[in-house]
Amino acid sequence: MYRPILVVLAALLCSAALVNGGKVLVFPVDGSHWLNMNVIVEELHSRGHEVTVMRPSDTWYIKADSPHYKSITLNAAGGFDHDNFGQFVMRTVEMRRQGASFWTRMALEIDLMKESNKIHRMVLLMMEEMFADDKLMQSLRDTKYDLVLTDPAIGGGVLLAHRLGLPLVFNVRWTIQGEGHQVIAPTPLSYVPVTGSELTDKMTFTERVKNMLIYLNNFFLKLFFLFNKKLIELHLYIALNILDCAS
Repeated sequence: MYRPILVVLAALLCSAALVNGGKVLVFPVDGSHWLNMNVIVEELHSRGHEVTVMRPSDTWYIKADSPHYKSITLNAAGGFDHDNFGQFVMRTVEMRRQGASFWTRMALEIDLMKESNKIHRMVLLMMEEMFADDKLMQSLRDTKYDLVLTDPAIGGGVLLAHRLGLPLVFNVRWTIQGEGHQVIAPTPLSYVPVTGSELTDKMTFTERVKNMLIYLNNFFLKLFFLFNKKLIELHLYIALNILDCAS
């Protein structure tokens, strides 16, 4: 009576022994973004995967030693300025408390754009140094990772995955373009609010104008600090135009 059950259990136990964890290369973003990524890293480790985390030399929170992952410390700065971002966060909190005007918020967005531009330039320099380090790149290839897990806020992980020819996985649903569905689905601005606009799908004319202005701000933000055609064509061997880099 119990023989079929025992046979099934034996087969399951035998097959479980044959399951191997994968090798995951993680290219995170520092600061609060790491808190979300670290949860995923810990879960991957608990499921038997081998996780390697790449960290810049000036990281705030990404520790070199962890029971959940191995780390590779790059000989380059990631570009995050703790003091400047602390001030930006405090200004944002104060703005929300006081119910600042739309134009005050736009001014804050412009400041964020300038800071993001500096960070992105630092990340691009870091990526150029990484790609020029033949020993490091060969070590990454020899390890034979199964995929690259990255944060879409900064494009370094995307460049690395393409350079290594590995599958790419984002740790969140949104991309640098905004909410993930907006990249692949029709999103008419009169009916679909831009992420962060705090609007609903039922907008007045004024709110639709506001939604359009936020969208345009985000679009030029991407062009301002994402476009680096020379780096992409040099290291990824892909011919691009400016619209490719914004999409």
